[in-house]
Amino acid sequence: MNTEWKSLLPLKNVIPGVLLVAIGIFLGWMFFAGGGSAEADGHVHSGENAGTIWTCSMHPNIRQPEPGQCPICGMDLIPLEADDAAADPGLLQMTPEAVAAANVQTTTVAHGMPYREIRMPGRIEADETRRAEITARVSGRIEQLYVNSTGQVVRKGMKLASIYSPELLAAQKELSEAAKLKSRNPAYYEAAKNKLRYWDFTPEQIAEMEQEANVRGIVDILAPQSGTVLARHVLTGDYVRQGQGMFAIADLSRVWAQFDAYESDLAWLRTGMPVTFTVAGQAGVTHRGSIAFIDPVINPMTRVARVRVEMPNPAGVLKPDMFATGVVKSMLPGKHDALLVPRSAVLWTGERAVVWVKDPQSDLPAFSFREVTLGEEAGDSYVILDGLSEGEEIVSNGVFAIDAAAQLQGKTSMMNPAGGKTVMGHEHGTHGAAVSGTQPAAGGTEAPAAFQRQLRTVFERYSGLTADLVETDPVAAVASVKKMRDALASVDVASLPQASRVAWAELSTELRQKLDAILATRDVEAQRAQYSGLSNALYRAVKTFGAGEGAIYWQHCPMAFDDRGANWLSPRKEIRNPYFGEKMLKCGVVKEEI
Repeated sequence: MNTEWKSLLPLKNVIPGVLLVAIGIFLGWMFFAGGGSAEADGHVHSGENAGTIWTCSMHPNIRQPEPGQCPICGMDLIPLEADDAAADPGLLQMTPEAVAAANVQTTTVAHGMPYREIRMPGRIEADETRRAEITARVSGRIEQLYVNSTGQVVRKGMKLASIYSPELLAAQKELSEAAKLKSRNPAYYEAAKNKLRYWDFTPEQIAEMEQEANVRGIVDILAPQSGTVLARHVLTGDYVRQGQGMFAIADLSRVWAQFDAYESDLAWLRTGMPVTFTVAGQAGVTHRGSIAFIDPVINPMTRVARVRVEMPNPAGVLKPDMFATGVVKSMLPGKHDALLVPRSAVLWTGERAVVWVKDPQSDLPAFSFREVTLGEEAGDSYVILDGLSEGEEIVSNGVFAIDAAAQLQGKTSMMNPAGGKTVMGHEHGTHGAAVSGTQPAAGGTEAPAAFQRQLRTVFERYSGLTADLVETDPVAAVASVKKMRDALASVDVASLPQASRVAWAELSTELRQKLDAILATRDVEAQRAQYSGLSNALYRAVKTFGAGEGAIYWQHCPMAFDDRGANWLSPRKEIRNPYFGEKMLKCGVVKEEI
């Protein structure tokens, strides 16, 4: 090897490294120049300025000032294109991939007929116009009972009991004496007979008393009508006073089906509308009738009005106190053409209702925030009174995902109507300091005391539902669900920190879904199944935000749902099992005290 080659040997070892550096510089230039970021000299070019924001096509809430990978799914971040959506606080732009991931679907707003299927719980009752209450016309002692049991069928004029009465004895003597003087003093005779007529004795009984030689003071109580004995209040030997109830008889050849209609349902109901209903114990049998009467007064305790259907019952298959479920299919009176949107499209905070409208002018999927005025609820739709026009396209599925993304980007949203950037973890300007008037919850989240009190009210309404399930009363459970929904709708999120509103929106949506599922059924076991999910969601809410003063116990039944187990919340440490009621009232343990 010559001297010249030896001198070049170190250079031979350096050349590969120099080539690698050159290739790296070239590729870097290609990447950043191609991406429109910056040249090798560090100067910013017009394709992309220093303020470029990088986002994930699958998780548009991710925002970073430099390229990289999504911290959630690991996909490469893409630059967020500058457009009108960035400047418009009410317009949210998403990538097609993000729309697909959120399963966003849209529906065109159109006119239609508001239609609704109303389900009403109820029970069978005796027809009040065919019911008789038999009372003692005179004071006395029951000598003999001819009807000894309830449920016994009697005919008009049949003996029910015989009664001995000193007052009756005196009246019989008076009639006997007056009968002897009726030719000379007919007025006295008529007065004696009228006295017995006022005591409800028949002309035949009065004639018998008049002709009877030996006055006994005993008379038979006769059935005023044919029917079934619903109640017997006396026994042989009992002393009864005038006006005291003795028997209740009803003609059950015609009965009433009495249903409970909630205030929100009354606008859809009118007399004469057809009703179909089923009763417990008659699987596959549907009865049909029509609304004969709607109670003009709301019950202040249950907040329902009674709706009556009068039914013929010649075979006696409809028995008093049977549970019934009625269905009315109705169109809203006076509105045969209204603007309708799906229920799933509406986000409702209790104070305002909002929808997300698709922007038809945008090349990429873009949606704008819109407040609307709701009319009546029409089955799976809402009537829109103001805020939308026919032909507009609104989000009907994935609306919550869009609203949450808007909130994270500082856009106008359901929980953030004023807009403003949300930073997860703390509020701008507070630097992590506690918000005035907040209290730490069990889960560590700071929530205002006022918000916790409102959540406590929701919990109290939930406790009422728990008590109804302990009593295995599906009808009362429906009324309690209504009260809990009202309490949930009254929760004001304005005082919550921005970082907490998304969590509450998710939890409140889950709570509403479970409540709606309970409302949709009158089967207590189906209600208990939905109640389990409701309890889990409310537990997370209480743990996250707190629920004011007073202990709350998280309790568990290991045998519920075929030994899979289920939980519930209670204000008392004592176990009262809502999944089994009286069957296994004390089954359960306290898992946690919140």
